[in-house]
Amino acid sequence: MTRAVEELSSPGDGLLFLPSRRRVWAAADPHEFHRLRDLALDRSPVASHTLYGTELTGDRIQEHMMQTRRIVAVGDAKGQPLDDTEQEIAKRTVLRAAFQVCATRELTGAQVTLYARPGYC
Repeated sequence: MTRAVEELSSPGDGLLFLPSRRRVWAAADPHEFHRLRDLALDRSPVASHTLYGTELTGDRIQEHMMQTRRIVAVGDAKGQPLDDTEQEIAKRTVLRAAFQVCATRELTGAQVTLYARPGYC
């Protein structure tokens, strides 16, 4: 996953975990994502005393996404069931409506996709 994130991202890009429980992947190698800003994170796993951390409301996630030109989404492989929380619905809705897919890397059990506002791929 490290290689895919490095290939697709630039410093300052936004980061989303789809679904949020995939944030646990960052625990294995926290430096892998250090150049990116987690657009949905409210409280880190350490601060929240949870495995995945806690996320902002769907409205706040949408605000952060709309202020960002490029987003690296790290998530489940295609075909997995989608979570129906307000946060996950907000992430998917904004990505579809305001961003375009620039590139995707399929990995075993995961995928990394770079989304960008039109003109920023």
